[in-house]
Amino acid sequence: MHMTDYSVLPASEVFRKGTSRQVAAEVEFGVIQAQGDCLGVGICRIITTHHTRKPSLPSRRCARASALLEVSDDGRLEIFFPKLCMPPCTEKTFFQKRVFPLPVPFFLPEHIQQLLPELKQIILSAGLYPIRAEASGYRITF
Repeated sequence: MHMTDYSVLPASEVFRKGTSRQVAAEVEFGVIQAQGDCLGVGICRIITTHHTRKPSLPSRRCARASALLEVSDDGRLEIFFPKLCMPPCTEKTFFQKRVFPLPVPFFLPEHIQQLLPELKQIILSAGLYPIRAEASGYRITF
């Protein structure tokens, strides 16, 4: 009997040492509304491996995926999500459509701004962002 292995590789095994424009992170999906309900789309928070303090937000069961944060040539945030770092349910739920919805603006935390000083934006505007599928993962430029 063949069983499918749904384990995912840690980001450190997938990402080689990046340049100063690359930061390994975990992206949690979803947007928490005022009453505490999650919309199940968008970005809840981004936790970098370079950030040593634990987030002050309460622990939630948000879907998450490892990612590589980069700065595009025109100064925009680009996030690459390797397929090897996410379970199939996350890939199906968040990356099978052609767009990534961001229902509310997302303010980039100060530690990300400091790690990626080339960024020309500190707020990701609400909108629909194209998902570019690649052989090894998915790329979104905000």
